[in-house]
Amino acid sequence: MKKIVIKMRNFLLSHIKNKSVQTLISGLISYEMLSYIFFGLGTSIVDYVVFSIITAVGCDELISNIISSVCAIIFAYVTNKIWVFKSKTHGFIEVLQEFIKFTNARIVTLVMTELILFVSKLIGGNPYIAKAVAMVLTIILNYIFSKLFIFNKRKVTQNEKKETE
Repeated sequence: MKKIVIKMRNFLLSHIKNKSVQTLISGLISYEMLSYIFFGLGTSIVDYVVFSIITAVGCDELISNIISSVCAIIFAYVTNKIWVFKSKTHGFIEVLQEFIKFTNARIVTLVMTELILFVSKLIGGNPYIAKAVAMVLTIILNYIFSKLFIFNKRKVTQNEKKETE
């Protein structure tokens, strides 16, 4: 899979002369980004399905969102740690510290989603559409938080750099 991503990116880059566009393509078409998108979709499915089921059985959408977010946070942490950012944390304390940072960032986007759902409820909006809009914003913000603040402290070897390119 990594070889296909690298070939696809190199093919596109060979046909584009603008350095800004090349930089953008290099960032967007990377194994890490494609993995994040894939597992982000998985996280979104977990979040949305749990939210929909709990809301459909009569639970308030704000409570449903908190429960579905907890499920999504656990799923996202495991997939991001192992397959997306390939975190090298070991030992209970180190993993716990990383999980706490991850959870704190997710709480920020949970609060944002709660606000969007609350405003939607106040104006009589559709909670499913509000949730979907919030999820798009959440995916973008969570990638930025994960990349900059959570999984950025690990040491990267030359072989790992080549793998992610």
